Amino acid sequence: MEGIELEEGLTRPFDDTVHDDGDFCNSILTRFSDSTREEHQHLCAVIGAMSQELKDQNMPSSPVAYFGATWSSLDRLLSEPVPPSHVIESLLTILSLLLPRIPVPVLKKKGEVISGPVVRVLQSASLTVGSATSGLKCLSHFLIIKEASNWSEVSQLYGFLLNFATDSRPKVRRQAHLCLRYVIENFQGKSLGAHASEGLTDIFKRFLLFSAKPDANSTEGLEAAQKFLYVLDALKDCLPLMSTKHTTVILEHFKALLKLHQPLVTRRITDCLLLLCLNPDSAISSETLVDILCSLALSVTTNETSVDAMTFTARLLDVGIVKVYSLNRQLCVVKLPVVFNALRADILASEHEEAIHSAVNTLKSLIHNCIDESLIKEGVDEIKLMNLSMDSRKSGPTIIEKVCASIESLLGYHYTAVLDLSFQVISSMFDKLGADSSYLMRGILKCLADMEKLPDEDFPFRKQLHECLGSALGAMGPQTFLGLLPFNLDAEDLSEVNIWLFPILKQYTIGAHLGFFMEILDMIRQMKKKSEKLEVQGQVYSSRSVDALVYSLWSLLPSFCNYPFDTAKSFKDVEKDLCSALNEEGDVRGIVCSSLQILIQQNKKILENDASDLTDYEAGIARRVLSYYTPHVAADNLSALKESGRELLPVLSTVFLKSMKDDGGSLQSAIGGFASISDTGVVSRLFKNTMQKLLKVTQNAGKAEYSKKSNSMAIDGPSDESSPLAMRARLLDLAVSLLPGLKTEEIKLLFTAIKPALQDGEGLIQKKAYKVLSLILKTCDVFLSSKLDELLQLMIEVLPSCHFSAKRHRLDCLYFLIVYVSKVNIEQRRHDIISSFLTEIILALKEANKKTRNRAYDILVEIGHACGDEEKGGKRENLYQFFNMVAGGLAGETPHMISAAVKGLARLVYEFSDLVSTACNLLPSTFVLLQRKNREIAKASLGLLKVLVAKSKAEGLQLHLKSMVEGLLMWQDDTKTHFKAKVKLLLEMLVKKCGLDPVKAVMPEEHMKLLTNIRKIKERKERKLAAPSEEARSHVSRATTSRRSRWNDTKVFSDFSDDETENSDLEYMDDHTVSGRRGKASSLLKSKASSVRSRTRGNKNLPEHLFGQIEDDEPLDLLDRQRTRSALQSMENLKRKDVSDYEPEFDSDGRLVIREDGKLKMEKSFGPESDIRSEAGSHRSMTSKKTQKRQKTSDSGWVYTGSEYANKKAGGDVQKKDKLEPYAYWPLDRKMMSHRPEHRAAAKKGMASVVKMTKKLEGKSASSLLSAGGLKFKKSHKKSGKRKSK
Repeated sequence: MEGIELEEGLTRPFDDTVHDDGDFCNSILTRFSDSTREEHQHLCAVIGAMSQELKDQNMPSSPVAYFGATWSSLDRLLSEPVPPSHVIESLLTILSLLLPRIPVPVLKKKGEVISGPVVRVLQSASLTVGSATSGLKCLSHFLIIKEASNWSEVSQLYGFLLNFATDSRPKVRRQAHLCLRYVIENFQGKSLGAHASEGLTDIFKRFLLFSAKPDANSTEGLEAAQKFLYVLDALKDCLPLMSTKHTTVILEHFKALLKLHQPLVTRRITDCLLLLCLNPDSAISSETLVDILCSLALSVTTNETSVDAMTFTARLLDVGIVKVYSLNRQLCVVKLPVVFNALRADILASEHEEAIHSAVNTLKSLIHNCIDESLIKEGVDEIKLMNLSMDSRKSGPTIIEKVCASIESLLGYHYTAVLDLSFQVISSMFDKLGADSSYLMRGILKCLADMEKLPDEDFPFRKQLHECLGSALGAMGPQTFLGLLPFNLDAEDLSEVNIWLFPILKQYTIGAHLGFFMEILDMIRQMKKKSEKLEVQGQVYSSRSVDALVYSLWSLLPSFCNYPFDTAKSFKDVEKDLCSALNEEGDVRGIVCSSLQILIQQNKKILENDASDLTDYEAGIARRVLSYYTPHVAADNLSALKESGRELLPVLSTVFLKSMKDDGGSLQSAIGGFASISDTGVVSRLFKNTMQKLLKVTQNAGKAEYSKKSNSMAIDGPSDESSPLAMRARLLDLAVSLLPGLKTEEIKLLFTAIKPALQDGEGLIQKKAYKVLSLILKTCDVFLSSKLDELLQLMIEVLPSCHFSAKRHRLDCLYFLIVYVSKVNIEQRRHDIISSFLTEIILALKEANKKTRNRAYDILVEIGHACGDEEKGGKRENLYQFFNMVAGGLAGETPHMISAAVKGLARLVYEFSDLVSTACNLLPSTFVLLQRKNREIAKASLGLLKVLVAKSKAEGLQLHLKSMVEGLLMWQDDTKTHFKAKVKLLLEMLVKKCGLDPVKAVMPEEHMKLLTNIRKIKERKERKLAAPSEEARSHVSRATTSRRSRWNDTKVFSDFSDDETENSDLEYMDDHTVSGRRGKASSLLKSKASSVRSRTRGNKNLPEHLFGQIEDDEPLDLLDRQRTRSALQSMENLKRKDVSDYEPEFDSDGRLVIREDGKLKMEKSFGPESDIRSEAGSHRSMTSKKTQKRQKTSDSGWVYTGSEYANKKAGGDVQKKDKLEPYAYWPLDRKMMSHRPEHRAAAKKGMASVVKMTKKLEGKSASSLLSAGGLKFKKSHKKSGKRKSK
């Protein structure tokens, strides 16, 4: 039935969507009774009458009973002269739904009798679409269940099915194609399959012959051509299921048909080929398929082929060539150069983005799937043989060399617009070839190096180039890579050094050999000698440049320690140099320490089976690297590091104690890393020596303090860095760095040592002691569990003597205590800790140090989770109880305590949405606090209101809207003025949440102007959002989606100025826009790349005037990529000649050269003495600038008036000999950056009229205009303007 076909989309040869869940009639009525379509109503009427008839005859409502009634009714109606077509259609629909539910033996027994009425219906001249589709379903089902051994038994029914494959009605034709597919699929593996394939092949040949007759333009010819297209549509479904013999015959005809270049035929053939190649079980001749694919690839031309055809051809080549490779590897690889050239020359050189991307994906897929080890080995062996023989090559290039040559041509100027995509293909080739790419892609690497020298304005794909070079580096390894692209450190001119290699090596080196770094160390030694030589010669600037190269070479060490292959073998070789660098070179200590840390951490993670922190690039290389890094290899590496730890650990400790400053804690981290893997005896000895030194220094510090108190006239001791106090602090840091390798008894000893320090009078010692304790509590749960009571008592005892600088680390200790108690689930103990330290935690929310405040907020949140999370044994009642405990701080006596409690409440409400309703009960108290004349309390209260508004739903805000608006506006005038911007922001948030009308209904009359202003601002934003200007829309989108939702106490509780209020409430909105923004960002990047390609596409062809003689009267070789690119650049340089003339000129030592009329302005030569003088002079000028005080402007605001250029005899300025042209400065006042509008207005005074008054100021001198008289002129000008306006 046609209606059913429309719903089901003709996806199966028979409809099984009506399930037999009891009565078959009820299932049909349930599905179609609500439909208004006429055919559905007929179906319901027929099935209803049939069901009633079965009930009247006391027959069961089984599928067999319905089947018998349907067949008898259909047979009876067909005997009538003019049977009703709608009843016939309904009966055939019911029959098609019943056949899958009838037992197969029943159908086999009466198959011929049953199929008779269906065939008669299909032969009827008045056949409807619904009857035809249902009849074809029945017919296909009869064919499937027949299981005939002789083709003659099913040939008649199959012929009926084939005839409908070219029916002019689309739905009937499509149903016939689907039925053919399922019949042929069922015949596979049987003798019937070949006959079924032959029948479809014959009808294909017949209509092909009819459409190719000379009278093809006649009506009969056009009809035959149309039916031939219908047969091609049938082949899309059936060709993958046909026998190999007949598939090959049809493919041979496809090859001839493709030469006609008929779009309708070509598209159907390519569809057939695509489905054929996608089917893994399809039987196909690889020779025939590869011939068709190659002819199709060669037939693609940019001028004649549409973008859809090129895109589809690229995808077909991807699937098809991979299919051929799976069938016949040798035949496939022979044709690879042809396919690569076709994709490159025809599709990749086009201007269609979709086709270009398809071609790139196809090239990468072919590289990954069709280039194997044997193919690579063949090419490499041929190159090695040629290098050994040193004779001219007799044989032609191998297949892999041809493919590499085709890929190398992607760097030609014809592909300038798609270089970013070309780099992707080249990167895939590097990854596939691996170390063998040094033989096969050496020329490509040289071309990439040449492109690195292009200026940025001519080369917009610098990042993609670096990624491609990174792929080459990962494939070849640093040693081979630097052999082909050396640093060129021996160059006399330092500008010729390839310094651009350093960032690539640092970012993309992984899986290198530490042994090769010994060669880097040799380079470092040579460069040091060169630096010393230059400094002796007086070339200080050049010497410093060489020192920078030394540092850059050292900076490669972390990259060489990134999963190296020979750690166990080669680390001992570099150990001595590392120790020397740690002792003697302070500027590279951080590099060495981070490298050691990388080695230790990576091998430990391999043993723990944790490689989750790999970057995207590392994940691509990790297949090769991590396959080598087995747990056994990691264990050997750690053994080598452990052995070297005997030497490195004492060196690191000594250097740490001698260093004045440990930048970034790198030394401590390295010591901790080695302590975690070293022998316990080594760590214990070092810890024992450290504690002895600490005891001695502590005693000396005590004696010094005593003597200082007894002799008040004593002079100051040594500097802070070498004082006993600083040494004591460093010893504490060293001791805690050894914590990963300490035993439990040693940890207890360390705890005993720091207990007195927690009450030390020096803030530095207290800070270090608390830091040590926090690290112990963070890492040692065993110690924490055994000393829990003592720790709690200690934290209470030392609280009165806690120094403000140690507050953050003390809060860290409290945090880890609370986290531990939450894990062990001791509810009473948790309550005791909260009660003991809650006041301290709340007061810490007001600390000036940001890290201290953040830690206090973290503790509050952790306590809230411990109280409320059911996973941790908490209850919601406990969370509400804790909230009330914090709210108890509102009854404090000092504004400091009250404001701190309000901040704590705001943080809890922000974290726990369940507390919003509870916090709303505090609104009356909050409004009372706002009435107090205290800015500290008012600021915190407004922050709490801001969080409540942001986190509450609109329905909840409606209940408190009136009291909230009135409470915000009923202030003392002086306090309200200070926070007027913040009040306005809160009202804007209320308008955004609840709407303008509800807020207007509760707004007092005297404040309606404020609401009007808010409404106008909102409308202005909406107009900007709807503006046609892309720039305006981008500004609005940036303002509304740039920030994520997270807690920021500075934003919540800070004073707001006018320009800070906009979009501040977005800090507390949901962060759903982040993912959307990412999607927009990715699409923006794609569109940006496309726009760059579109701009550069117009310049990829050489202009006509460059086809002649370009340089030295020699003809331009278009096959020379380097010269062609230079020619294109020269054309661009001609356009920018007037700009490039003024580019600064530098000499070999980097000094600026100033020329005047083509001659040097300073004829004095720059010798070594001048180098020294310039270095010293620059040092003095830098020092003098630091010591200079900020120059204040005069009342008029002018720094330089240009009075020396004033003309005494006439107006205007005069140009004097050997001086600059007349000029004057307009000063930039720092008040322009002020948040206050009045300050900005004062700083910009007069600037708005500079351009407008240009005509009026012609002929006047700068000095006269910038003098007091000029100001009077401006003021009178403004007054006259006012009079005119009046």
